[in-house]
Amino acid sequence: MMQRGCRRFEVVIFSKAWCGEFGLFFRIFLLVVLHEMVEHGKRKFRSVRRKKRKGFCGHNGANKRPKLTKKALADQDGGGEGEARDESDLSETKDLPVRVNVSASKLQNSSFSSFEEQEGTLTRKKSISVGLRVASADVDQVASGFKLQDATLLSEGIASAAICSSCRKPQSTLKLYQRDYQREGLAECLFLKCSICNHETDLKTSKKLGGVGGGAHEVNRRSVLASQKLGQAGLTDFCARMNLPPPVTKKSFNEHLIQIEKAAVEHAKVQMQDAARRLFGVTKDRHPDRIEDENAKAMAKVAVTVDGTWQKRGHSSKIGVVFVISVATGEILDYEVKSLICHECRARANMDKDTEEFKAWKAGHTNCQINHSTSSEEMEASAAVEMFGRSKENYSLKYTTFVGDGDSSCFGRVREAMAAKYGDKYTVVKEECVGHVQKRMGTALRKYKKDMKGRKLADRKGVAGKGRLTDKLIDRIQNYYGNAIRENSGNLQGMRESIKAIQCHMIEDTSMPLEKQHRHCPKGKSTWCKFWADKQNKTNTYDNSKRLPEVFMKELDPIFERLSDESLLTRCLQGLTQNQNESVNAQLWSKCSKTTFVGVRRVRIAVCETVAVFNTGPANKAVIMDLSGVNPGASMLKALREQDKKRIKSAGQKVSLKYRKQRKNLRAKRKSKGEESYSSGAFGLDSKPETTVKQGKKVESRKDIQVLPSTSREEHVEITVAESTSREEHVEITFAEPIFEVVAPSKEQ
Repeated sequence: MMQRGCRRFEVVIFSKAWCGEFGLFFRIFLLVVLHEMVEHGKRKFRSVRRKKRKGFCGHNGANKRPKLTKKALADQDGGGEGEARDESDLSETKDLPVRVNVSASKLQNSSFSSFEEQEGTLTRKKSISVGLRVASADVDQVASGFKLQDATLLSEGIASAAICSSCRKPQSTLKLYQRDYQREGLAECLFLKCSICNHETDLKTSKKLGGVGGGAHEVNRRSVLASQKLGQAGLTDFCARMNLPPPVTKKSFNEHLIQIEKAAVEHAKVQMQDAARRLFGVTKDRHPDRIEDENAKAMAKVAVTVDGTWQKRGHSSKIGVVFVISVATGEILDYEVKSLICHECRARANMDKDTEEFKAWKAGHTNCQINHSTSSEEMEASAAVEMFGRSKENYSLKYTTFVGDGDSSCFGRVREAMAAKYGDKYTVVKEECVGHVQKRMGTALRKYKKDMKGRKLADRKGVAGKGRLTDKLIDRIQNYYGNAIRENSGNLQGMRESIKAIQCHMIEDTSMPLEKQHRHCPKGKSTWCKFWADKQNKTNTYDNSKRLPEVFMKELDPIFERLSDESLLTRCLQGLTQNQNESVNAQLWSKCSKTTFVGVRRVRIAVCETVAVFNTGPANKAVIMDLSGVNPGASMLKALREQDKKRIKSAGQKVSLKYRKQRKNLRAKRKSKGEESYSSGAFGLDSKPETTVKQGKKVESRKDIQVLPSTSREEHVEITVAESTSREEHVEITFAEPIFEVVAPSKEQ
């Protein structure tokens, strides 16, 4: 309003009435004063029609915060005038509000507390100022951490800004040189050389971590920590593309992995012990009847989910991982990595076993990576037996409820092993995962549809097609079946009644009126059945034509009877799932490649990091780095805070109704494209790729395809067509040579 008022006043000043009363000097003076007022009070004016944005106060948030100078920062730290604050001296800002989120509350454990108590370490609390305050963007800070610097620009900058410290001649220039023969991985040996006196000043690019011989260079340890997904070959390719020196050799890379593995395993062990203590406390508070004394030691009976995952899809992998997760807290309690391969043993497989050299190596090879001797399929059962057997000694927990998927064959092994070790005092009960049981309905219906393909039902029509058993309808029945189990937790009869209601609601039966056909459907106000909803609300929304024909009642009855069996539904009464295991598996293989082979050591490091991050948040990555001898630094902690924020935001979005609908639509699209989905035993050793042959049509010979002869001296490719008297033509392609070329005729021909 001030600016608009000033403009109106300018018009008044230059009007005839004012010109007669005021002199020219006074009018100019008023204009200058008003323009100064406008400049100081200038602001944006919002249109009356445009509403004010919700949550916006009209001022930039950065302008409200005072800009901190170097002197202010130094005074805040208690230093002298002009001293800039170093990254390791960042003090806590007590008046800065900190949002307490899920991961922040979980991070209050002993391992991270001990990490924060170390002197000279930029802690999580101190890193708040790094991530939130404006000072880091507005104030020059002392350079820290690692930088990607062009050597030419660095040399030119030093030459133009510095002189030799030995001769101190103004005309001296310092040039940057490197000693390649002293380079160790990414740690280069640079030095500055004076152009006059040839005095050399060393300029190291990385400090050593300490230990025997000074230890490894920090930059090499960091590069190995950062290249878990890439590996040594991927790290080498990255350095080559960035015009960096090659990283450490394969041998040194493995030596770094050994040190990182020790730190990761130790930290994961602490995290799992903390999770076990939290689970014991939760069980004691909520279910005190599940606490029992055994040999003067309190034991808690808990329910756990067990699931295995393999480095390659199926049961032909050389490496397998099994997790045990608490049902009550959702935290990882134990893990086991099974391996059928050891690179050191493979490298010496051709050596003579009777030589002294081999015997000496075998005696010193105490850390062999092979810890499993039978098939890959039995890794899950073997690991589960080991983890159940050590739960009492390590965590004071008794895993009495086993939640597994449908193809989990390890429950019987676990029950027998616990009975043999502890007797009748240790009984394990099996609970089914509702998610996997729900998939059985869809798998059974799709198998029935596939088996009946090309056949006619009693009404002389096929199974598929409009108004028949479509993929979309199968998904609906599968979802209804899962909801019937979840909504009737603890009520066996209610489950069976709801499953029967699905069958009678989706399939019509003309032998009885509609009231009897929908007798199993709920009749309350919140009923999902439109037939009874129309009766109560006196509407007409029910469409009987969308139901399956009557012929499907008899066809699908065996499937509904089998999946509503009392013994099956009894194991689903608690409504438990293995969703947390699926989440852990996905998080694990995001840290370690599942498409290309990786060693056991890299898999174990990824497993330990997954345990720590899944239980208490991304800040554990900094703890593992610290235990590996590397100070995380300000940039690392800032990045971890951002990861934590994104993870919580993503978790909030994934539970929303909109996101769940999108997931269902994407799942339906994948199924419609024919992608393989999970089913019991579908990816085992005996599973083979399915070959579909079109029925009812002859396969005509393609005369427009030519096979060009090979230019080599070897035999040509032989393509033969086996004639068949049946209507199904089988084409046999015999390759005598892998090199051939198939082209189509041109349009002119």
